[in-house]
Amino acid sequence: MFNEYAALIKGLTYRHIGCELTELQVNQLCQFGDLLLEWNQRLNLTRIIDPQEVILKHFIDSMVLAKFIQGIHLADLGTGAGFPGIPLKILRPELKVVLIDSLKKRLDFLDVVIEKLDLQDINTIHARAEDFGRDRKYRKYFDTVSSRAVARLPILLEYALPVLKIKGRFLAAKGLQADQELAESGKALKILGGMSEGIEHFNLGSSAEHRAVILIRKVGQTPSQYPRKAGTPSKSPIV
Repeated sequence: MFNEYAALIKGLTYRHIGCELTELQVNQLCQFGDLLLEWNQRLNLTRIIDPQEVILKHFIDSMVLAKFIQGIHLADLGTGAGFPGIPLKILRPELKVVLIDSLKKRLDFLDVVIEKLDLQDINTIHARAEDFGRDRKYRKYFDTVSSRAVARLPILLEYALPVLKIKGRFLAAKGLQADQELAESGKALKILGGMSEGIEHFNLGSSAEHRAVILIRKVGQTPSQYPRKAGTPSKSPIV
């Protein structure tokens, strides 16, 4: 089905991202779209099922983050159906990507996507974000962490900053509430070792809602007691 929209994928990527996709990359995105809609019938992965909307609101919306990535080690927290992690990996194949989610069925889907698309240096981890952040293997490991529509920023900071290297960057993809969420996050940033680098707003056209990405730099060590045990950050955010 998505092969019918190959020209649209190429055109929108060039217009919004400034990148000329290869035939392989277009084919991988088409395969991903087909698998997403096929599995969505069983798993309810996304409420967006129109192919043109999937392309704009999932693929392009994910790939917009590419220009803010630093280094090659990327963790996508609460990846869900693979956004933004899978489109970013397709666009930037040199990235070494870890997709984290607490729902095993979603990761089963993503394992199939990774195999079918023959993606290398990408793997899934079944874990709560709090448990992932306490894993010594991954703590202070990543150059960049991304998260899209998982939780409000003060909560996300407690998930993301522990696994970032010093000088690493957190990309929090948001909508209209970005300014308000950043304003709520001063205490969490101070405690967890983060610093705001501002908010980048972008427009994907009249058919897409307002989008923004909050850029956070890790400038100090995150105290060892963070993240707190699973469920605590969402019930009692640092505000």
